[in-house]
This record gives sequence, structure tokens and C-alpha cells, in this order.
Amino acid sequence: MRKVKHKKPRMFLKIALSCLFLVVVAIGLYAYALYKQTNIAIEKIGTDEPVTEVEAAAVKTKPLTVLLLGIDHREDTGSLNSDVIMVVTVNPTTQSATVVSLPRDMQLAPKGLPSRKANYYYPYFYNTDRDHAYEDTKKVFSDYLDVPIDYVVTVDFDGFRQTVDILGGLTVNVDMDMRYVDDEDGTNINLKKGVATLNGKQVLDFVRYRKSNRGTEESSDLERNQRQQQVLNELLNTLKSTGGITKLTQIIQAVGDHMRTDVPSSQIRELIGTYFTMKPSNVEYIHLNGDWVSPYIIVKDEDVDKARDALKLQRGESADEFVSSYEEDEDEDKAESGETATSSRQVYSNSSSSSSGSKSSNSSNKSGTNSVKTKEPDTKPKGSDTSTKTVTQTTYSSPDKTVEQRSSTPGKTLTP
Repeated sequence: MRKVKHKKPRMFLKIALSCLFLVVVAIGLYAYALYKQTNIAIEKIGTDEPVTEVEAAAVKTKPLTVLLLGIDHREDTGSLNSDVIMVVTVNPTTQSATVVSLPRDMQLAPKGLPSRKANYYYPYFYNTDRDHAYEDTKKVFSDYLDVPIDYVVTVDFDGFRQTVDILGGLTVNVDMDMRYVDDEDGTNINLKKGVATLNGKQVLDFVRYRKSNRGTEESSDLERNQRQQQVLNELLNTLKSTGGITKLTQIIQAVGDHMRTDVPSSQIRELIGTYFTMKPSNVEYIHLNGDWVSPYIIVKDEDVDKARDALKLQRGESADEFVSSYEEDEDEDKAESGETATSSRQVYSNSSSSSSGSKSSNSSNKSGTNSVKTKEPDTKPKGSDTSTKTVTQTTYSSPDKTVEQRSSTPGKTLTP
């Protein structure tokens, strides 16, 4: 009697291989779609400026300094404010970085421009001539710190919120009870002191909290800087985790409509590949402290010099290697008029101190440059009384409206 051959195992194998092939094709198509979507997002974020092979290779060998601005742009009200200001130097050889946080209320006096708070200048340049806003803003902060700034990155708060939510939230140490409500713009901050995992909206409330109208203690600009650095450190730690790595593509796609930079798009890919392996423990955080003399925070020259030297050290430069054209031009002008050349950062005089009605530099809020490796703030800085701490912030006109034509005359003062 002839034996009947069983073909079921072979048929099952063919079906299994066919299914596996379809799965591989589907994964490949999905990966390609993600790659394409990521490229589209990167093209939106950066510029289409061509990059030479030499420039592309320099990303892996040459340190860069970037001005990072956190932007609060509300289309419904037309307001535009740069509430977060950081200068970051990264070094590809040492795989390390130095982050300097500048108080938004810090007084600056750029040559040819009005003396204002640090958060004034980017919105002003953007409203005046958005095509040159990055270039002009870089010059202001580069001259102030005596450090060349290569690029600017702006991130609006909605992009930041989405990033935190994609990562599943961040665990931070809330340093005080925070309560503030503004029915006009929908702000509703309600956080309790202690370690907590916060979602994107709550983390944004945490880094922005300053005023209170519900009985909680008010916060200073300096404390906000500490919170921003804590959040940045936690964000880097979370991105480096397994879960963060798998969500990197999703994050890039999400921030595509909320982040802009003058970095060429092709360089963004190189930068991600170069610095993604950097350990968060290799990031040094420095926040500039100062004395509150209404309506400004006054930072001492020596403290700015310490921050500048830290950035220069990260760039592999000596303290005197970069001399700002800002101070050179100012000294030349003063020499021509017979005046004594002084530092461009000395913008606050004794006469303004006496007329401000606020505490002098001998206030209990000691100035200094705090270099920290931890993500938890220490003690609450003591500022002046609450009557002088509450300051009405300038609201700028809509970015769609040009408030003034750009001056084509060298040295002409631009007034907002």
C-alpha cells in the first residue's frame, strides 16, 4: 500500500515565510515613512543653506556656541516674548557642554540700541526686520559675553510642551507651592512643593512661575533660571533613556512646526549624530545671579566674566582670544571724544540706583555665578520686597506687523 505524503508542514512554512516577508516590507515602509517625515521636519527647522564637505566635517571636531531662546508667542493676543535665554557651548571632542542661563530681566545696553531687559531684543528685531532677527540677536549677546555665537535656536512653548508629553512627563523637584490664575490668557498654575512627575503643561508652568495671586509665595527670575536648568537636565536624562531614544523621531516631527534655527538642515543631522551620545553628567550649568534694582536685575561684570571664561574654556579658547567688536568700537568712540574707555557692561550708574527706590548692590540677594552639576535648586535667593519685585512686562506687537524699518545708517540709534 502506497504511503500518503503529508504536505501540511511545508505549506505552513510557506505561509509563515510569506507573512514574515509582508511584516518586513511593512516595517520597511513604515521606517521609510518615518525617515521621510523626519527629514521634512528637519527641513522646516533649519535652513537650505548649502554646506561644504569641510564645514560638514567640522561639526565633529569644532566646538559650537548656540543661543537658545524659549519663545512665548500667542497668536490670539499678538504677544511675543523670549522668556528663556541660554547660551550653550558644546564640544565634540570632550563630549561636554556648558550652559549659561541669563535672567530675562537682566539689563543690557547694546551700542546703538536702547537699554532694556535681555528678553526685549529678539522680539524687537523680529518685529523690525525678521530676516535679520537672528543675526542681530546673536550680535547683542555675543558682544555682551565676549563669546562668538554661531547659531540661534528658538523653541516656542507649545513645542516644548509636546516634547515633554511624548516622553511621558518629567520628574522634577518643585521647590515651592505655586498658584497663579489669569482668566484673560487661560493661565492656571497649580503645583505643590515636592518631587513629582509633571506633564508638558505642568512642566511649562513650573519653569515660568513667578507671580502669585492665590496666596502662594512669589518667585524670582533667578529661581526660574534654576528651574529651567533642572528641567533641561532631566530632559537630557530622559532622552538618553531607552524610551527616549525610541521616541526621538516622534519628537523631531512634533517640534517641526515649533522650532526654528539658522543651522543648515544638513548640519542638524550631523549635530544629532555627534552629540546624541553626550552624557548629561558632562553638562555644566551656570546661572547668572544679580541684584534686583527695579525694573532690572543688575549682574556684576566679574560674574559675567566667569561665565564667559567657562564658555571660552569649553570652546578651547583663552579668555582674551575673542575681543568683542562691541567693546572695541565703544572704546574707540570714547577715545575720540576724550573719554575714558570702560566696560560696555557697566550700564548701571549710582544716580539710577538712588532714583529707583530699590535696594542697592549690598542687598541680601547676593550676586554671583553659581556653577552647578545638580538639578535641584538649593535655597531661595532673597530679593527685594515684593512691591519692587512685581514688574509689568512689555507686550510686543504681532510678528506680522512691522513696527519700524531697519536702519541702513551705521551707528544710528534704533528706537522701538
